[in-house]
Order: sequence, then C-alpha cells, then structure tokens
Amino acid sequence: MIEILGLNEGKEFEAALHLRKKIIALWPDLSQSETDHVKIFVGLKLYGYRIEDIDLVVLGRFDIARPFDVEYPFHPRDGDAFVPRHASVKNFALVIETKSHDASGVKFEDKLAAVRYRRGDTYVWEPVTEKNRQQMFEFKRYLADRGVDRLYVQDLIFFSGLKERDLPKRPHNCFGLDASFERILNILGQVSGPHRSERNASVVFGTEDVFNAVLSPDFPLLQKLEPTPIDRRKMDRIVKDALPDSWLDDLGRKQVAIRGRGGVGKTVILLQMAYRAFDTQQMRSLVLTYNKALVADMRRTMALLGVPRNVEKGGICIETVHAFIGRLMHELGIIQSYEGFLEAYEEHKELLLTYIRSQTVTRSDLENLAQRNPDDFLWDLVFIDEGQDWPRNEIEVLRSFYGSERIVVTDGVDQFVRSSVADWSIGLARSQFKPRRLNRCLRMKANLTLFVTDFARLLGLADWDMEPNPDANGGRVVVIEGDLTRRVDIYDELQAEAAKLGNYPVDLLACVPPTFVVREGSEVSSLPGQAIVNNGGKVWDASALDVREHFPTDREALRIVQYDSCRGLEGWTVINYGLDEFWEYKRRLWLSSSAEPGGLLETQEQLAEAFASRWMMIPLTRAIDTLVINVSGNSSRVKQALRDLHARRSDFVEWVEL
Repeated sequence: MIEILGLNEGKEFEAALHLRKKIIALWPDLSQSETDHVKIFVGLKLYGYRIEDIDLVVLGRFDIARPFDVEYPFHPRDGDAFVPRHASVKNFALVIETKSHDASGVKFEDKLAAVRYRRGDTYVWEPVTEKNRQQMFEFKRYLADRGVDRLYVQDLIFFSGLKERDLPKRPHNCFGLDASFERILNILGQVSGPHRSERNASVVFGTEDVFNAVLSPDFPLLQKLEPTPIDRRKMDRIVKDALPDSWLDDLGRKQVAIRGRGGVGKTVILLQMAYRAFDTQQMRSLVLTYNKALVADMRRTMALLGVPRNVEKGGICIETVHAFIGRLMHELGIIQSYEGFLEAYEEHKELLLTYIRSQTVTRSDLENLAQRNPDDFLWDLVFIDEGQDWPRNEIEVLRSFYGSERIVVTDGVDQFVRSSVADWSIGLARSQFKPRRLNRCLRMKANLTLFVTDFARLLGLADWDMEPNPDANGGRVVVIEGDLTRRVDIYDELQAEAAKLGNYPVDLLACVPPTFVVREGSEVSSLPGQAIVNNGGKVWDASALDVREHFPTDREALRIVQYDSCRGLEGWTVINYGLDEFWEYKRRLWLSSSAEPGGLLETQEQLAEAFASRWMMIPLTRAIDTLVINVSGNSSRVKQALRDLHARRSDFVEWVEL
C-alpha cells in the first residue's frame, strides 16, 4: 500500500504525486500490497519546534526486502566504497525539501546547494542543503520526544525544475525531475551508509518494531492544532483590530517604542504590527524576548494563524535573545560550540562588541552574513518584547546589525527584572525615535483592573496608572488561604466553570514560585502539576526547562509556569499559587543581591519591598476573567493588603479558607 497524507494542494502535493508515480513505476504491486507500506506525508507540521514545516516525509517498510539495480558505488558505514553485486531495501525514512527553481536560480558550491530568492531590491541565496539537514535533525528530535529514538533519517532535496544532468557529479543528496525511484535508492546507497554483507548491500534505517510504530495509524505524526475560543479571539485581535496606520508608517523609518503596564496588550500590539507588515508587504520580522515560555506562547499563535518564517514568502520568527546572539557569535567565530555558552555569555558578548567597536567586524560584514544566512539573519524588522530588561551592550549589538530604524520595542513600565532599566532612546535624535503610550487595560475585565490598581496602591505603588476597559465588564477575584497545591478538586471546579463558557484547560494559566518546583534526578515538575497528573489530568508544565522549548498542542493540558516566566502570557482563569511566598522570595533576592544601600527617604528594606511588589504586579495582570490568588496561613504584608481589598470590594472579591 502507498498513501499520501496531509496537504492535497500546492507544489509539495505535486511533488508527492510525482514521487508516488516513480515508486509505482518501480514496484507496480505496491499499491495493492497488504504487507508492504509506504506513507508520504505532505506539509508535515512539527508544532512547537524551531523548524515547524517539512515539505515531505516519506516512510517505507517491506515485509521482505525489495531488490533494486545498482548504478553507483555504495559507501557503507564501515569500510571502503564498493559496487554491490546485489542491493535491496528493507525500510527507509526520508525528509525531502522540494524546490522548483530552474537552473538560473540554483547554485552548487562543493555540492552544497543554494537557491535564489528576491527580497526587496536584492537577491539572496538560501543554503538549502543546510536547511534540509536541520529539518532532518528537528524531525529526529520530534520522533525522540515521542519515544522513537533508534531510527536513521536521511535528508534529500528534490529539484523539480532541474534534470539529473543539471546536478553535480555524485555522491550528494539531490535528485532531479527525471530521477527514477531506483536512482533515489542508489543515492541512499551512497549517502546513508548501507549495510554490507560480503558483496551485497542492504538499505535498512531501523528495526521492524520501530517502523511498525511510526507507520501505525495511532502514531501522532500528523498533528492537528485546534484553536480554542480564546485562541480565536487573540487571532482576531492580531488580524482584524484597527491598528492606526500612523503606527505602521514609522516601521523601517524610526525606532518605535510602545510603553505600558502589564495588561494593556503590548505583546498583542507588537504581533499586530509584525503581522500587518507580513500581510501587506511580505516583510520578514524577528521577535526577540528573554522569556522562553512567552516564545512558546507566541509561536503557538503564529502556528494557528499559519504565518510562515521563510525567506521566500516573508513571515515572523520568534526567538529568545540568547539564541539569536548565540548564533551570531557562532557565525562570526567568537564561539566554536554552544557548550558552556550561557556561563561565558557576558565575556563572549564583550568580545563581540570589541570587534564591532574596533571595526574588525563592520556593518558590511554583518550585512554579508545576513546574505549568506538569510533564514537566520535577514530581517526587515526586529521587534523587542519587554525591552526594559535589555542591557546597554545588547542594544548596541542589535543596532550595529540592523540600525535603530528597523527596531520596534515594547517597554513594560515597572516590569523590569534586571537591576537597571534600559533606555532605548539614548544616542537617537528626536526625529529617529517615536514613543507610543498605552494606558487602557485590554486584557483584563474591568473588575480585575480595579482590583489590581487598588492592590498596587495598598502596596505603596502610588504611580500605578491603568484605565479599565469599558467594553469588558465583570471579572472576579478569589483569594484562597492555605495549601492549594494538592487540592485538585478546586482546579477541577475552576476548569469546569471556564468550560461552561467554551474554554479549555490550555486557556487557563497557573503560576508557581520556585519553592513549588520539585527536582527528582533529571525530572523537574511543579507540585500542582504532579497532583493534577496523578489525578488523571494533563499539564504543560513549563517549570521543566525543556518543556518551554515547545508550545502546548493539547487543548486539555493546563499551562504551568514559574512566576519568573509569566510575563506576556494570559489566561481566562489564572491561578497564582503561593503568591505571598513569591513576594517574600523577591524581597530576599533584592536584599541579597542589590548594591543599593538605601538612603534618607527609602531604606534598603523599603526598596526591597517595592521591588517585590512591582514584580508581583506581573502575575496579577495575566488574567482575563478570573484571578485566583493563593496565600499561606502565615501573616504577611501581601495577605493584609488582600484582606483590606476583600473588605472594600467584597462584591467581586471572594475569600476561601482551606
């Protein structure tokens, strides 16, 4: 049997039909076989992974190895090249990139292929061989995350606009329009390390059990990412909301700064601007943040919208700052590998700046780097989320590469997490800088905005300014005193209330302090997450660092993050576990690390409390409809402020003692 699954239109589908025709030409019986199976997956989506799109994935297994004629010398895994007397294939797993360029749009350098695209007024060459290789590694990572880690996968490139005579002398992993499937099997004999037995060769990519598993209808290879109602609302805001044209007119001409406190919708405004730039002008935008959990959340939204990130069509890429600067250092030769990268990050960064300041690395060098590696570095616009946290030297690196005019930065007033606040206007004339201020709370319902504003004032944050959204009435606050981590029944009740309104667990958000994170060997999880899983529920527990690399794809999974990673996120219902413990953690952190001694007007203790209180406003502004605040039975400044608010606003603030 041979099947084509996935997309049923476009150049990738046409390539799948072509490949199916070639396979049937070699083995006419395969279409009716009940024991042998080939699946061609078209437009495979690896949701949540850095590389999400793969043109074709071809998996095949045969009950009895099928012979094929030998054309070329084979290169076995051990030993010298030889010409087999007999060759056969038992199974294979292929990741195929399809390109339809003609000969004028393709070049080969030492058998490495690159294809040409037009970006603006210039042409760029995309290194397709390296891109295809990275797709292969990402697919293997995807399989390993699903329990399949003993499968060889081969990357291949199909040039449908070229014939075999247009390609370099073999061996290499490219094939043209007139290549038979027997030719493709010979390519595998050259590049995939076939098994040799005396004068015979066999192409085997894995065990029978492995191929039975990945070819099973139950294996989650073709995922569907289904949006929830809240997803759809966010998508509608990004696509349809009336963003003033004047905000878009400055893109690429001035550095734009969007300022506002938590809850005013800075991140959504940023994504709106990036989406409009893509939709109207096919611009390529890079979005940078320090928060891995936010990277996952924004990638989920872009995946639901179907926004690409490729050189040809434009699109949006979302990365962490460290990932981007790390790749830049690697391409410039400042680091040779990523081992120990974060430990020596500041040292490497200063070396990079030394090169830039001394003109050892010029702006022209950086532009040439972007031309050589367009997928990673060729961006029309760069959007910075939570720019108040950027140190001066990272701002300098970014400006050296892209200039200030291509940068859009959001500034979360009072949401800084580093000891100093970045000033993105330094060094710019007034004509080069355009600030925008947001005051109206777009995320939270009106009652939540009133609650957060009152709470800020009770904690001494007198300058907190936030206007309730008159179009979003309602909202409630539930304060739960006692140990909530094991009370799955309360989570179930909150989830059921949200479900009545059409929401799913993934629409909810739980935040935990570091003390609620458990490490057992290499396993990391949160106390609430453990309790929910043990009760038969599902979670996307981003207290484990590796989980944050991939966004949640299951609508039934509650999102759990540490407080330090909650910025930019939102939930219909947000459960803040141990909020008083988080406040105390931030207060102690200031006292142990701050060099500011305090003064006549403010003591160091007062500065520490103000720091903790400002940090606490971030998780308090994540909710849309219901804000759940959990505190311990101990007395604290946070708890007393909540008591006062409960007495003042008991119409929508509820107090529960466990």
